Amino acid sequence: LAGLGAWLVSGWPILTLAALGAGLLLPRAWAARTLAAEQAARSEAVAEVAAGLRDGVRGGLGVTDALGGLARWGPPALRAELAEVTAQAAILGLPQALEGFARRVGDPLADLLAATLALNQRLGGRNLAQVLDELATAIRADAHTLREVRARQAQQRLSARLVAAAPVGILLAIRQTNPAYLTPFASPIGQGVLALALLLIAAGYVAMVRLARPPAGTRLLATTQAGGLR
Repeated sequence: LAGLGAWLVSGWPILTLAALGAGLLLPRAWAARTLAAEQAARSEAVAEVAAGLRDGVRGGLGVTDALGGLARWGPPALRAELAEVTAQAAILGLPQALEGFARRVGDPLADLLAATLALNQRLGGRNLAQVLDELATAIRADAHTLREVRARQAQQRLSARLVAAAPVGILLAIRQTNPAYLTPFASPIGQGVLALALLLIAAGYVAMVRLARPPAGTRLLATTQAGGLR
């Protein structure tokens, strides 16, 4: 549809191919946006889980019991994962269950939460409530920072789209109001110049988007299944 629209408006093969390529990349961009939104929701949910665990332990519950309660009343984005942790803890032990939880969630904050709980389970710390209090505060602060970074990234992406679309929009507007002015672009050399200009616009857009991309969080767990939580 994008290619057809560009052909009807301009009649230039190069602009039509560029619009066709942009249209083909649109589903991928939409999928990336959806994935980023899901990652942001998981980060917020991990912060809620840490706070819920702190409250549960302060109320006298064990970690496994608190996780079981959060599987029913916790953040909806992680209820299924928390229910699986509770089920696996009875079979594999809590550290192994937490390792699986962190790997499935795939979030640095989930790694931090799982590693802290597993370490406490192995060492038998007595001040778990205090540790969870500090951990919940730290994770909530990190989630808040990530939310602000992603909001700024969305603004910068919008700015990049506007900057990239402005030359093409001006060109199409001139094409409609004064087509004779752009007659040289109809020649093979003109199409080559137009292709070079579009490539430069695309390169500038990609550079702006990459500069606006937030750094990936540091994962505490390796990507392989071997080794376990250390």
